Amino acid sequence: MLALALLLRCLFIGKTDLGRDECFSLYMAQLNIPDLVKILCQGDNPPLWEMLLHGWIRLFGISEVAIRSLSLIFSALTVIPIYFLGERQIHRFVGIAASLFYCFSTFSIYLAHECRVYSLIGFATACSVFLFVSATQRPKPFKFILLTLANLMLMYGHYLSVWIIVMEFVIALAIRPIRKKIWKPYLIHAAALILLFSPMFPVLFRRFMDSGVNGTWIAKTTSPEALYDFLWRMCNVPVTTVLVIIVLFSALTKLIISIFKKEYTFSNTSILSLLWLVPLLVSFVLSYFTGFFLDRYFYFLFPVFYLALASYCRYLFPQRKAIGLSLMGLLVVMMAVFCSPDSSTKRFSGWHSDIKPIVNHLVEAKEKENALVILPEYFDKQYVYYLDERHEAFRSHRSPVNYYVYQEFLHSEGYYYDYSYPQADLNQFGMVAIVFHKSMSMDGLERDLRARGCQLTKEIDHAPYAIRYYSAPPSSLP
Repeated sequence: MLALALLLRCLFIGKTDLGRDECFSLYMAQLNIPDLVKILCQGDNPPLWEMLLHGWIRLFGISEVAIRSLSLIFSALTVIPIYFLGERQIHRFVGIAASLFYCFSTFSIYLAHECRVYSLIGFATACSVFLFVSATQRPKPFKFILLTLANLMLMYGHYLSVWIIVMEFVIALAIRPIRKKIWKPYLIHAAALILLFSPMFPVLFRRFMDSGVNGTWIAKTTSPEALYDFLWRMCNVPVTTVLVIIVLFSALTKLIISIFKKEYTFSNTSILSLLWLVPLLVSFVLSYFTGFFLDRYFYFLFPVFYLALASYCRYLFPQRKAIGLSLMGLLVVMMAVFCSPDSSTKRFSGWHSDIKPIVNHLVEAKEKENALVILPEYFDKQYVYYLDERHEAFRSHRSPVNYYVYQEFLHSEGYYYDYSYPQADLNQFGMVAIVFHKSMSMDGLERDLRARGCQLTKEIDHAPYAIRYYSAPPSSLP
């Protein structure tokens, strides 16, 4: 399983250029640790990933493959706790099927090619759930120590992954058979988590309050379609998604019937169901009020979902095991057939794009045609990374830390931003070139250019970006 996961994730790891968020992590990781923590604690990103990446790039450099390898390793390792949780706590075939679901998950492979925290969070979630379920069966001190470490990884990795810890807490104290077994060591574990995460509680509270009151850059959910799209991410393609939805509704229907007949008993499958379904549904409902329902933000649910799905196949046919195994096998085959390890073909949130051709186009326009090049503010780190092939500017940092060091570098090289280009004398340039992400409006900039006499001459498509070239305004000189 591990070899398969590694193979599928290694195939196209360096095919795409670095994305905007990847460059953000790379920039942060090159700071010293105190500055790194100080800056990240002001925003939405806990510091664990960038701290790990800080040490990683010192060993292996900052090429695309080098920095993504850390994500790839965590992504591949996730298959181990998935397998052992299924094999030891439910059934061997559940471990095999869930591991294969995960191996062939296109979205998991995509995030293995992303130098961001998500693969680490998926690994930490799988470890946390494995240790928690194991502890509910045979409580041992070392399991709670390891569970504390795994949950600290979640808390210092991504704020939304705290959902897993909350649900474990609810299950540990609300389910009587489990509470009787583990309440004492679990409360010690919870107290240790609170103590070790206490420096981040003010930050966590501030970020949740700010997001709830002022919203985020993510649009609010407006349709149940968003929930279907999330399941689609888990299942690769619509046809698999529809079959999975049928399995989910069938398992839910059987559960409701067993409750009414008073035949229901709480099981490890029940734990898995609570761990993935409650966070997903509650977050989905809340996303109608503030935008945060984004596929990669909830990637930590993927390992638990795959385990639950394999468990449901077995749960639906307890007396006819061959049917349950056949259903697992069919889902595995469908996930494998529709798996796409080439992440450059995907159109997920935050998807990768080719940046080097854009940089080459603009450098040529700037040098050969004396173009005024205007960049969007969010493009600075990507542009610097591919503009300076030796990455000397990318490694340079000033003290005290200046978050805008790359914008200053690009200004020194003669590039401008959509907010700073009025500082340039347009009459000194042969043309104007602007690059922008198609999902973000540049209407204000373009209206201003037309008002100043610039005329659109051509557009080059580099999805999801576009480059538009304008003639320079006629000179006001006689």
